[in-house]
Amino acid sequence: SIRKLFKRSTHSAGYTSQMPVSTDSLNQNKPVYQGNADKIHWPKIEFAFTSGGKNYFCWNQDIMIAWERMEAAKMIYRELEYQMNPSMLSAHWDAVEQILTDKKKNDGQIKLEIGVLNESMKQAQRLSIRLDTQIKLATVKYFDEYEDPFGYDFKYNLEKIKFWASNSDISAFFLNLPLNQYLVSSKELQTNFQNSLKAISILNLKNMELHSSLMNSANLSPDIKKDLDLQMEFMSVMNNWSDVPITSTT
Repeated sequence: SIRKLFKRSTHSAGYTSQMPVSTDSLNQNKPVYQGNADKIHWPKIEFAFTSGGKNYFCWNQDIMIAWERMEAAKMIYRELEYQMNPSMLSAHWDAVEQILTDKKKNDGQIKLEIGVLNESMKQAQRLSIRLDTQIKLATVKYFDEYEDPFGYDFKYNLEKIKFWASNSDISAFFLNLPLNQYLVSSKELQTNFQNSLKAISILNLKNMELHSSLMNSANLSPDIKKDLDLQMEFMSVMNNWSDVPITSTT
């Protein structure tokens, strides 16, 4: 089973306060991991890219990705499958249910509001390039030396995306991943990255705001509300990132 493929770890999620510093390998001429993982794991971790002067690494085989990080990846892969964040879908169903059971609304209002909600969801799901989801998946695969590579902390990884966005020096790295290799020139990379990210973030932000305006958020479960707030913050970061020119094709 999949549980046999990925090692369950007792490490804590997120990052630690230690101050590791990667070094240059004499043989490879690139940074070598010297982070918070036990030294026995260091040979299994390889350099991926640098952003803002900070080095990022990944396991040299994806099968080494720990169970907790795989669980985070599974949640993000659901977004690819649904073309929508699962919590956003739950909020949509709750909004529709609240509209249908609101005795103050007449049939015309009910049809109009449900129609608006459904159209906004259709537009979001029609997006063909999901750069936002790919960037979230990148936070699972790539980690800095302050992180525990076995655990996954959603808030820390939101800060990681903010850091990438503030430097805007790795956009082309993401677009050169296998899924996006059809993008051939640096000009195309910049245009596709910024335009796609802008379209996705604005559409999702408006979608979330629309649903919030047509439903009583007090009826949401604490977990769904917490995740929606986190998704709203993610989309705000993506939107800000899309306004910053790409400075490197690292």
